[in-house]
Amino acid sequence: MRSCIQSSLIPILLLASAVSAAAKPDLISATPNVTTVPRYGLLQLNLNLHTDAANPFDPADIDVETTFKSPDGHVFKVAGFLYEPFSNHLVDGSESITSTGKPVWMVRFTPNVPGRWSYHVTATDPTGTSSLPVSQFKVIDSSSSGFIRDDPKDPYYFMHSDGQIYFPVGEDMCWPGKQGTFDFEKWLPDLHKAGGNWIRLWICEENGIEWSAPKNGTDTENSDYSSYQGPGFYNLKMAWRIGRILRLAAENRVNVMLCLDSYSELTTGGYFGEGAWPGNPYNAANGGPCSAPLATWTDPTAIKLYQQRLRYLTSRFGWRTNLFGWEFWNEASTMPTSWMRTMADYMAGKGQYKNAPADPYQHLVSTTYGSPDIWKLPAVGFSMTHSYGEGTIKDWSPVVNQDALQNRAYHKPHFMAEFGIDWRKPDAAYDPDGKGVNLHNGLWSAVTSGDAATAMLWWWDNYVAPENLYWQFTGVSRFVKAVNWNQGVWKPLQTTQPVAHTTPVSYKDLTLGSETGWGKDPEPDVTIKPDGKLTGIIPGTLFSPGKPDLRTLDSFHVHFRQPGDLILHIDQVSSSATLQVSLDGQPVITKHYDAAPPASGTPEYKSTIYQKQYNNYLATFSSDMDVPVPAGTHVITLNVIDGDWMSLAGITLTHYLSSQYPSENIYALGDGHQAILWAQNSAHNWLNVYHTKTIKPTPPSITYLTGLPDGIYTIQWWNTDTGAVENDTEAKCLAGRLEVKLPALQADIAARILPRG
Repeated sequence: MRSCIQSSLIPILLLASAVSAAAKPDLISATPNVTTVPRYGLLQLNLNLHTDAANPFDPADIDVETTFKSPDGHVFKVAGFLYEPFSNHLVDGSESITSTGKPVWMVRFTPNVPGRWSYHVTATDPTGTSSLPVSQFKVIDSSSSGFIRDDPKDPYYFMHSDGQIYFPVGEDMCWPGKQGTFDFEKWLPDLHKAGGNWIRLWICEENGIEWSAPKNGTDTENSDYSSYQGPGFYNLKMAWRIGRILRLAAENRVNVMLCLDSYSELTTGGYFGEGAWPGNPYNAANGGPCSAPLATWTDPTAIKLYQQRLRYLTSRFGWRTNLFGWEFWNEASTMPTSWMRTMADYMAGKGQYKNAPADPYQHLVSTTYGSPDIWKLPAVGFSMTHSYGEGTIKDWSPVVNQDALQNRAYHKPHFMAEFGIDWRKPDAAYDPDGKGVNLHNGLWSAVTSGDAATAMLWWWDNYVAPENLYWQFTGVSRFVKAVNWNQGVWKPLQTTQPVAHTTPVSYKDLTLGSETGWGKDPEPDVTIKPDGKLTGIIPGTLFSPGKPDLRTLDSFHVHFRQPGDLILHIDQVSSSATLQVSLDGQPVITKHYDAAPPASGTPEYKSTIYQKQYNNYLATFSSDMDVPVPAGTHVITLNVIDGDWMSLAGITLTHYLSSQYPSENIYALGDGHQAILWAQNSAHNWLNVYHTKTIKPTPPSITYLTGLPDGIYTIQWWNTDTGAVENDTEAKCLAGRLEVKLPALQADIAARILPRG
């Protein structure tokens, strides 16, 4: 979401021992770090290599490659890379990184099977090839689970190389603050201790290895900024910095998704001032190949440069088993499918790249924003979405649930990689006491809606860390570790609306705010259930036939247990609007609203303004229209039959919510043998907590779950904060319906449903 803002930006030292311009590379030796390597451990070769390559990062100038052969005959080709050692310390609270030696060439490799391996190192430039004799090393077995893959048995989840399900529990942790990588020395252990096992890290713009210096060669925030050398050259200090974060993550058993670029690199301006195209090394103004941002997707040189950077990143960091995968871009909505296909195939060794995969370890790849065509690409491993509000969406649990259900269509793992109450400011602005209700609900709804990971909250550095909200990861982490994910394919299960046997039955009003702004209603058909839940979105704007591209007929499907009213909260009217309300297809009210000052008398509106640019008046009415509705099931339709447009602030249904139907969100998954379930008092959301509203517990109720074989089941009831089992109950499944007796809910509860015996 946000652009990378802070970093320590450093010069790169690319000096290598020069030899005659006509001589081929002088490859003298390759010294291994060990002779016996654990399976999924590191073999590192330190090369004694002399080259006069103009660009040591361009394989056309110097291509260092090592061919590894496994005991069973599989061949892996791994590129070498230039490395420079550094050390770091704090100076006045800021990280300072200094070089501790000259650049050297390295090769890093992770073997995947025990036994005797061989390797052959070569170095090639336009003048010729140098090589070393074939050498060998031994690999012994280890307890490492290996790399992270898609699960071939259940396409909606991740697994390790050894077949164990990997369920990510974590947050965005995209860049450090003033203390640089020292911030991760605090954040990562805190996340690990709470049960978290993954983060998302940005390595782009001035937090990445490839960028451009400003034309004046200075930077007001960082004096090292000018050291960036432009397209195709990499900042070795920044590469060391990235490696240090990955090492700290590995020490804390946290996996990392690396995000390589962000939309801001292709824009100027922006709400946060994030537009970074002026500094983009691909910009022709900085010596790059692209005269305009969109050329990044099609220019052959730009494509080659991007692949070159992928090759370097893979050769340097790809050996790490805690590298979850590569996210090529953050929120790059202009990316064409063809570009994503090219890069994904390049990494996986598919299509024209079938003989030379850039990533021999086959880490997963993805991007945001994606599209249906991108998610369908075979080389794309998973789909992601981002979701933010503007302080009006009261709860992310139903948002995460619907997002998960919609993205199952691609038959791949999916998760929400960013979410937050307001895209403009942190959740801390809406949670001054640090209760973490929105984070909590996002985590649990993701797990029980079929996502492959917990939803990832964005505000890590100014909310989760300072409020010490890591404890919110503990309960969900313990829960997912207890679930046996390997028995079958997990699918969402249906539950009936919970029913509470309360006496006497009472009814109260239901008020729903509009959730769309000015524009065409994406879901004009809305069903409002007796417990207050809806399918669809309350419209924000109603248009007349004069705006056919925006116009819809909005309908509310309702069921009143006793007579009541539908109250429309009229907000604004442009010029004029004649609203006709129909009940079951028959017009019952027609009312004209005029925004212009009346010739005489008192206007109905509260205020009006003349809009010179549109040559019309815009009036604020802030008034109500009452539509009487008899008991029973009805369809109420709103139709602006004349005029321009009008907006709604929301609606109220009087005497609608029955005490028999507690307002709860219930999400469940099953694999044909067992199930998991999360039940939430829907009033327990960040908005009610923020406004210090009294949240009444829902009464005990009963829901029926479908999708399990008939029989007797044990229901383990879990405390969602502590991740501890509070008690067990027994339940029967008859005719495919399992009766689940829900306790009274102040907040929420989770359950594992297991066959007895």
